[in-house]
Amino acid sequence: MSIFRLSPVIRPLTLFVGRAMLQGMTAVPEPPHFQLHNQQAFETCVATTLQVLAAVGFAPALHHTQPTRETLLAFSVELNRHAGDIAALAGERFLDLPALGQGWYERLVAERDEPLPAAYHALHSVAYLGLEGGMTTATLLSAVSDLSRPLT
Repeated sequence: MSIFRLSPVIRPLTLFVGRAMLQGMTAVPEPPHFQLHNQQAFETCVATTLQVLAAVGFAPALHHTQPTRETLLAFSVELNRHAGDIAALAGERFLDLPALGQGWYERLVAERDEPLPAAYHALHSVAYLGLEGGMTTATLLSAVSDLSRPLT
């Protein structure tokens, strides 16, 4: 029995990009529940990502099953989607986040040699910066997405 419960279907979390939309369309302030929901979705994303990275790192030593390649690829897609939502919250809807994430991926791997430690390092930065980190948070989350692909 695995200590990690990885669903074969990754359930997407939704960040409300209402602030970016509201600020551009109306003078009405952002509803308070948007901010709370966005923070909860962000924290769930970080916690789930940490769980997936831990499953990759510790499953073999604990004789547990590692996430499949398909699961990691689906997870990577969802991380990029979340990165796009964070970028939209920061007012940067049209940036090429996969390219920015790939650039960070290359820099992190060059410094750390292995994708798993680099992914942990980037995720720690994402957690530290939070939603207030805006584009930096989005770019680093996209880098974690790239780093999770070669882990199988």
